[in-house]
Amino acid sequence: MTALAPAQLLTGRITVDGLVAPLWGGLVAELVATRPRADAELIERACEVAARCHQGQLRRSGDPYITHPVEAATILARLDDAGEVDDQALCAAIVHGTVVYTSYTLAAMRRGFGTGIAAMVAGHMALHHLGERPGRQGRHVMAAVTSADARVITVKLAERLHNTQTLEFLPRAKQLRKARAVLDTFLPVAGQLGTPTLQSQLQAHAVAALIRNQPIRPPRRRVIVALDIEGSTTRPDPAKAELRTMIYELFDAALRSAGITAQRRDRFAGRGDGLLSLIDPADQALLLSFALPLLAGCSRATTPASRIRVIAIAGAVVHCGNVHDDDNGCFGEALDIAFRLLDAPSVKEALKRRTEPCCSSSPATSTT
Repeated sequence: MTALAPAQLLTGRITVDGLVAPLWGGLVAELVATRPRADAELIERACEVAARCHQGQLRRSGDPYITHPVEAATILARLDDAGEVDDQALCAAIVHGTVVYTSYTLAAMRRGFGTGIAAMVAGHMALHHLGERPGRQGRHVMAAVTSADARVITVKLAERLHNTQTLEFLPRAKQLRKARAVLDTFLPVAGQLGTPTLQSQLQAHAVAALIRNQPIRPPRRRVIVALDIEGSTTRPDPAKAELRTMIYELFDAALRSAGITAQRRDRFAGRGDGLLSLIDPADQALLLSFALPLLAGCSRATTPASRIRVIAIAGAVVHCGNVHDDDNGCFGEALDIAFRLLDAPSVKEALKRRTEPCCSSSPATSTT
């Protein structure tokens, strides 16, 4: 066995589609830094075989296919919480696609690398469809994982992590399917294996893919009402819950009294210390001239259960604009403006001087 030295491994003899040894620089640097006793001769031979077998093959991104197994091996090399990673696992990661996507055979691999690495590649092939068979129950997946070599599972997770990092080059439907497979199958597998580094990175990239591929819905023109409850943040959670319920009931009653029905507004959303309401723009005049003044007049009440003697509206902002929404909730510049108005220093100063509940508004609306 030849130990690693910075200038020793992959010194320029390997060429892939016109790219020379710099393609392997990340792997070399990681191995030199974290695994200086790795078998340089074995790893270089694996790189040479993989480079030759995958010559001319491209990924969806347009990169040479060899970048994928090299990146998988680099991910493995930097793991400090996976004791299963050894020289054979690194080599298996580098050559894992040769038998599947080229004319290289397991018999040739056994002759060139021994039965151990060949067995790991065969085990990786057996897990090729892990998590991608519709309707396959979790216990079947975990049974397959439990019966496999832990090193094979670690290689599979590293390979899947690199694929998840490059999902944006796949069609949208395939991105969604593979991202859900990561969350449903590969995260529990990583947890079972005890590799939190792989687990957290898989989760981050899969969730990012799901968010990135959410359908874009057209924005809706809404009147945005943001209310703050006085003293909410200083109260215990049960009292906050009671305050929240009361402000919902008070504002709903004020809207109904103004003729603004539930069908003309979205469901109320909590803000922790207040309420967010999105209302049909056609009702803006009713809201400003009747509903908010009525709310200000009836916003003091007794709540004996939590010994809260009064509930007061600390402030309200009314703003009209386009609101976007997706599966995670509503968002958009108009909402940002409303919340900035509510937190504006001038509003805070007005609240200190007021004797009655007060409201603020954007320049495009009336102030009550």
